[in-house]
Amino acid sequence: MHEYNFGSGRPAPSSFPSEALADAAARVIADQGQQLVDYPEGKGYRPLREIAAMRFERSEKKPLPVDDIALTSGSMQALQLLSEAYVKPGEIIITESFSYGGSLGLFRRKQARLVGVPMDDHGMITEELEAILQRLSDHGTLPAFIYTIASHQNPTGSIMPVERRHQLLEIARAYDVLVVDDHCYGDIIFEPEQAAPTLYTLDDSGRVVYIGSFSKILGPGVRQGYLAAPPSRMNEILQNKVDGGTNMLASMILAEYFKDHLWSHIDVVNRIMRARRNAMTASLAEHFAPLGDGVWWTNPPGGLFIWARIPDGTDVNEAVRLAGTRGVVCPAGRAFNPTDEDVPYLRLAFGYPSIEHIQAGIPILAECVSEARMKDEGERMKVEPGQSL
Repeated sequence: MHEYNFGSGRPAPSSFPSEALADAAARVIADQGQQLVDYPEGKGYRPLREIAAMRFERSEKKPLPVDDIALTSGSMQALQLLSEAYVKPGEIIITESFSYGGSLGLFRRKQARLVGVPMDDHGMITEELEAILQRLSDHGTLPAFIYTIASHQNPTGSIMPVERRHQLLEIARAYDVLVVDDHCYGDIIFEPEQAAPTLYTLDDSGRVVYIGSFSKILGPGVRQGYLAAPPSRMNEILQNKVDGGTNMLASMILAEYFKDHLWSHIDVVNRIMRARRNAMTASLAEHFAPLGDGVWWTNPPGGLFIWARIPDGTDVNEAVRLAGTRGVVCPAGRAFNPTDEDVPYLRLAFGYPSIEHIQAGIPILAECVSEARMKDEGERMKVEPGQSL
């Protein structure tokens, strides 16, 4: 049985530059290999942090000091360090009403209470955020931080407009709340005109911590992320980093490769991802649109995910189960819900599967959704013993 994996956010295997990375590895081991007998410096391998700073300045038109950057073992370690520094059991973390399941799981393991802010097509609704913060303030409590994926939001794919970003920062300043700006999908963009400056770029109060990643444009196995923060906050965050340092060999190889190939590599990734997004939206239009009332899906201008609503009255868990029996992997919306309740959505990752697998797998998924809906309708139509229609 074929597997059609729409489950996790990964780039296409064909975009991985195996030969070029092998050449970069040979060069750095020959030239700098003896450095590997030492532990990495606290903030990580400086040349890769310089690449991160260069990347930020080119994208954001604003310098980012290298010493304000620390490498981490993927962006999730950055978030773990932030949680260790700022979250105590029972404290509140504010997120979007749908957010990355890995982040939600990490927050739950910290025994945080999650409060989701309603969203629209442009991300977190700032009026709703302000109302939530006011209610919390009236009860004498405020969140440990606001966690947002403002660009290419996971799972919805939305981009928060710049005006709303300014509003979010003004609200955070008024209530003296830290903001965590998870920008790990920022390089994957298909409509550059929709891009907006990061919250970290717009902030002038030192209350935003920025999370970035190299893994999303190479592969999660690389485990190379980073965070940026003002010096006072950086010291608070890194005091919990006790792993001996981020893998320096991987950092050396990436720095050697990206010093000449960062932007050309991003172009290749975006070209492949755009084609796969287009293939998936076309397949959804053909096979999901006829399923019934309530069906819609996003057409993300970047990132790795499409957020698809299934027909009213469909058992989403049954649809996912049926799909799994036929080789189609995708998570139900509950995994992205801070309340941990079922919602009638599927998150479809389009980066990893080939166009051929997308075109073959989406029709199967649509059949499974239809079957789950009919099964659910059949259950509702059953007549109890002793009753008649």
